Amino acid sequence: MASRGVVGFDAAALRTLRTAAGISQHKLADRVRLHGAQVAGPHICLYERGKRTPQLRTLTALASALEVPPSALLEDDSSFRLCRLRLRMGMSQRSLASALGIAQARWSRIERGQSTLDEHHVPLAAKLLGVSEGQLRSAVAAARRTTARS
Repeated sequence: MASRGVVGFDAAALRTLRTAAGISQHKLADRVRLHGAQVAGPHICLYERGKRTPQLRTLTALASALEVPPSALLEDDSSFRLCRLRLRMGMSQRSLASALGIAQARWSRIERGQSTLDEHHVPLAAKLLGVSEGQLRSAVAAARRTTARS
């Protein structure tokens, strides 16, 4: 089963950053391939039009090619705060969940605000995400509030 791509990917941000860098879609694809992702110019077009969502490896390569943090390619929405923290540290949901000793599906639910992070996981999760325990609790609470409003 294919993965769905990075939740919260901002197609407009990709186009804005690429045009600000003054490079074509094909030139960006060339640069992205240098960072280990397999893409072509048409892929960049699909990403920019929101017709396709990049996988984590591709998102990270896009960010590297554009010389921006991966979070610059995500929508600016509090519901994606945990995702932004994880991506900033270059971690996949699977790698973070594994380090915490929980299932990837559980971490996915935490990011989406559908589950809470057990208190005994907070110190390690905060360290892995490069934030204080208080900042992590705030991010988890924000995800829960966003889900409650939906």
